[in-house]
Amino acid sequence: MKITLISTLIAPSDQGLRTISSVLKKEGHNVNIVFMVLNKDYSKLYSKKELSQLREICRNSELIGVSAFTSTAPRAIQIIEFLELIFPEKNIILGGVHATLFPEDCIKHSKIVCIGEGEEAIIDLVNTIEAKKSIDKIKNLWIRKRDRIIKNPIRPLIENLDKLPFLDFELNDHFILDGGTIRKFQEKDLKKELSFLTGRGCPYGCDYCSNNLFNQIYKGKCKTILRWHSPKYIIDCALYLKNKFPQSFKFFDIRDDSFFLRPINQIKEFCKDYKIKVGINFKCIADPRTVTEEKVKLLVEAGCTDISMGIEGCERVNKEIYHRNMTDEQVINAANILNKYKDKMSVSYEIITSNPYETPEDIINLIRLIQKIPKPYRPAVNNLVFFPNTVLYKRAVEDGIIKSYKDTGSNLDYNDRAKHILLKKKNIYLNLIVNLMRGVAIENKIGIIPDSMLNYLLEEKRIKRNLNNPGLAITLTRGLIIYDFIKYKIFKKLYSKAPLFIKNIYIKIKYGGKIYYTEQRIDS
Repeated sequence: MKITLISTLIAPSDQGLRTISSVLKKEGHNVNIVFMVLNKDYSKLYSKKELSQLREICRNSELIGVSAFTSTAPRAIQIIEFLELIFPEKNIILGGVHATLFPEDCIKHSKIVCIGEGEEAIIDLVNTIEAKKSIDKIKNLWIRKRDRIIKNPIRPLIENLDKLPFLDFELNDHFILDGGTIRKFQEKDLKKELSFLTGRGCPYGCDYCSNNLFNQIYKGKCKTILRWHSPKYIIDCALYLKNKFPQSFKFFDIRDDSFFLRPINQIKEFCKDYKIKVGINFKCIADPRTVTEEKVKLLVEAGCTDISMGIEGCERVNKEIYHRNMTDEQVINAANILNKYKDKMSVSYEIITSNPYETPEDIINLIRLIQKIPKPYRPAVNNLVFFPNTVLYKRAVEDGIIKSYKDTGSNLDYNDRAKHILLKKKNIYLNLIVNLMRGVAIENKIGIIPDSMLNYLLEEKRIKRNLNNPGLAITLTRGLIIYDFIKYKIFKKLYSKAPLFIKNIYIKIKYGGKIYYTEQRIDS
């Protein structure tokens, strides 16, 4: 069968779609992947010219699959409605995280919606279409008929992930949207960094996260939510990519929600074989509750040069609002362990701000917690998005905080600092301070704020005055829009026109004789 899979993500890193494609190809089907990459302005939709080019790629396909996150769902819906109008006879299916989170809305726009993991469902769908039978009873699929909606039950999770083929990186049948034109995918589009999930599932299920809903959907449908690829599978896949792209595969980005959750025996096996057989720098994500001296030492010796660790909020917010059972003490203990390797790797700490459920005291406590982290590090400040159907989303709807889609912040990038702060309309002064701490923390400053100024801004009388009379804070927040426009939009435009050799430069930032960042591309 001729099949076209379409990603609406903002980068060609859609592992889910690459896995779906590899599963289909293993069964002998002809698959194209189109990465409809647009910038992070999620309010922007595709032009008629771009959709017309997509139409030609899909013309001979018997099945079209579209994948979306919540932030890119409007673009996915635009594609589906456009293609259904032109090709009413074709089977078009919407899948991905947003379809799993919000199927009730998705089924209004797509006649077929896939909920949860789609590898087995897509094979069943293709086989049923080829056999010219009814698709009405395929598990994981919702089907919209004229008079009703069929909601099929979800099938168990895939327990043995190693049975899945490697990701599809056969670039000859890949396409990418580039500057308004859909062209053949090229090796340079990988940008020397390949993302990979070495496992699936998260046992925590924080209230703001899609994993919470995912865990509810699959409750009783599997032995465990958390599943791993074996170390051998990961090494074999990394070697496959290294041999396939010897000039482009320079960094391995492990995107598991918490790679540190792996048992120590698996981490030992992975690190030993990775260092000897692969030998490419990599980065991963940590959780303060699972960071140990032994694990960090093993990973650094194997080539880990970047670790990202989630802090999110202060202790009260984590426990009472996010239901993320973590203490400030655990954060500092993990940070002290990571700081021992500051000369060998870069560490960033993920923080969530612009949360309307935070009190001023919560934000102050968060800032004080950040100040206690040993430098150097990167505060990665993200602004809260209420993802549909998550626990926090439902709470915000009940409390009247969310009245429409725009109130969720789903149409905004996490980095749209000013827009998020002004959207939430609460604790503007303190949220502005936290957002200005994004960047680099070295010696006497965090972000663009010197430590002495940070303490000055946090004086009790100053906080009280600016919270009661937020006029100046609002004005400064609006000024961030101009600042970010210059920093991101103009710089990106200049960067896009730069020669390829400039784009491929990797840099090391030295300060006081020590290396704080390694292998960071200029554009990131």
